Parts: sequence; structure tokens; C-alpha cells
Amino acid sequence: MQHYLSECVTDFLLRQEIIKNEEKDIYVYGTELIISSIINLFICLIISILFKDFINGLIFFISFSSLRRFTGGFHSKSFLRCNIIFAIIVVTILLLNTYLGYIFDYVIVNVILIIFSLLSIVLFSPVYNDNKKLSEYERKLYLIKSVVVYLIHILVYFLLFIGIGLKLNIIIISDFVVAVMIIWGVLNNGLIHQGRF
Repeated sequence: MQHYLSECVTDFLLRQEIIKNEEKDIYVYGTELIISSIINLFICLIISILFKDFINGLIFFISFSSLRRFTGGFHSKSFLRCNIIFAIIVVTILLLNTYLGYIFDYVIVNVILIIFSLLSIVLFSPVYNDNKKLSEYERKLYLIKSVVVYLIHILVYFLLFIGIGLKLNIIIISDFVVAVMIIWGVLNNGLIHQGRF
């Protein structure tokens, strides 16, 4: 469905002579990503509303998508599977934040998650993806952007906590999820290249 819609949008752009025929595949893929992002936003917002946790859902989506954009990570073979996995992640994160959020009262938990996330980003991002091959320069640029976005997240978390006593644990959790997706992607890429997946 997403591919069909992307083809329609791209064909429209071709008929309007906005893009060239040799750019069609790039625009189809880009349009699929935009449609997927919009669907993921709706999934996140709907689940957040159902869980009566709209603000944390929105913060999760912003944190998750802003960092994952540069780090990459695990990618499903189909958009449907991707959307299902994302929905499961959103439900899990909101439940974790609601029922186990108290564990963030322990500084050691925050320190461990922050260090794990930072190491995952520095050591493994951006994760290789067949659909988005990067030059060496782009890889370095994405790594720098990943680290900068991550550090902004941590800075916002601590400034809000120190400044007004607001603990947005959802930021630490979303960054940890991105780190797990990075590791999952690296492992999945290794298994694929070994012929195991």
C-alpha cells in the first residue's frame, strides 16, 4: 500500500516535470519513508491517547525519531512489520515509563543507560542499510549528528531536572530504545551477511 501510494506521488511529480525519470526510484523510496513516518506518528499518538499518556508519547516520538534518523538501526523487511514493531515498542515504553518509572530515581540506572546509549551510538552508528548507502564522509557526518542529537537530549533532560525538577524519563528511555535498535541492526546485518537470516 505504501509503495503504491509512493509510486502515485512520484508519477504525479514526473507528469508535472518536477523530477526527472532517472530520479524516480529515489523519490519513491523517499516518499515511502515520509508516509511511514506519518503512519508511525499516528500510531504513537493513538496509542498515547489510548493509554492517557499523550505528552510522554509525543516526547517519545520526537526523541526517538530525531535520534534514529541519524543512527539507523534494525529495519524490517516490510513496512507492515515495521509498523507492528513500532506499535509494540510504543506500548512497551509507555507501560515501562508508567509502571517502572520509579527506577529512574536511582542515579546508577540513569548513568548505566546513558553510558550504554552513548557507547552504542559512538561505536556502531550509523548502522549500515542496503536502502541507504552512505559514503565515508556521510557516515562521519551522521555519526557526529547522532552524538550531537543525543547530547542535546541528555542536556534537555538534566536542565529540566535541575532547573525545575521535571524528570522526563521518557527521553532516557527513548534513547535507550534507539541504542537497542542500533545493536539489533548490527547483529541483524551480521546474521544476514552470514546467511543466517
